[in-house]
Amino acid sequence: MTSSVSIGSQNEAPCLSYTTINDPSRSVMQNGSFRPCDNGSLFYASGDGAWIRFVGSGGTIMAPSSPGKNHCGGYTTGWFNGTLPTTLGTMFNGSVCFTTDAFECTVLYETSVIYCNGSFYVYFLQPVRFCNARYCTV
Repeated sequence: MTSSVSIGSQNEAPCLSYTTINDPSRSVMQNGSFRPCDNGSLFYASGDGAWIRFVGSGGTIMAPSSPGKNHCGGYTTGWFNGTLPTTLGTMFNGSVCFTTDAFECTVLYETSVIYCNGSFYVYFLQPVRFCNARYCTV
């Protein structure tokens, strides 16, 4: 499984300036907890988060429902709890829930998502403040 990251400047509009993550281990189909948590520099680009675009075989959007714990390379799994925009250039607010042993939405982070020209989504994601948690994709 090969992963790659392309760090964007984050200085322009989100559809033009984002970090790209190609990581098959983020797929909800991946069982197990084997990757570091999402609290590294990728998610600190603008101080409190970064615009992220997911690409590749692991998935291009965040999971729209809980994959359950111990998936996506993390024990605690993050999924998008909201509605994706369908009009180009439209930004919606939503939240990211993290699933643990106790609840499907133990921790909740506010987020934004924008639908970009070229038919892709870019998410504003905060660094996760606990481990072993990762953002999951489909």
